[in-house]
Amino acid sequence: MNPKEFIEKVFIIETGDIVNKHPFISFHVVSSGIEFLGKCIDIKNPKWDWDIKYQKENQPFDNAIKQLFPRKYISLFEKDFNLREELRNGFSHFFAPKAKIGLFSKNDLISKNITYDMHPFKTQRGQIYLSAEYFYYDFVEACKKVIKMDFPIGDKMNKKFINIP
Repeated sequence: MNPKEFIEKVFIIETGDIVNKHPFISFHVVSSGIEFLGKCIDIKNPKWDWDIKYQKENQPFDNAIKQLFPRKYISLFEKDFNLREELRNGFSHFFAPKAKIGLFSKNDLISKNITYDMHPFKTQRGQIYLSAEYFYYDFVEACKKVIKMDFPIGDKMNKKFINIP
């Protein structure tokens, strides 16, 4: 399976099932998926594995959000708030977001007050609320952008990536 097929099968189709059945877990999958998309669009780095010297300056997660997600996500990278640190790193290291992130799904009462246009929702205290469904929708749109991209011959995106039945 090549990376574009992987994005379609795992991040769009299978993650959609997770969002509907297990919204809390979906935040972890989507966060990791965003990191993956950032690696996909980085044509300067020919490798999938982590290169600390290179990627410390070119954070895949940040680049994916800034290049593939709606503009409203850019505000989530300010000096007092960093989406990668609060969400992705939290889930990657201890399976929960850090204190500045609040999570909800369509089944939660708060979802009646926060529409897609208001999402991500920032409180006056600086906490960000993310909806599993809205976040997933924006992630799917980012995935579709990557799938439609043309990558140079020899790029990692044009090579076999992983074997999944």
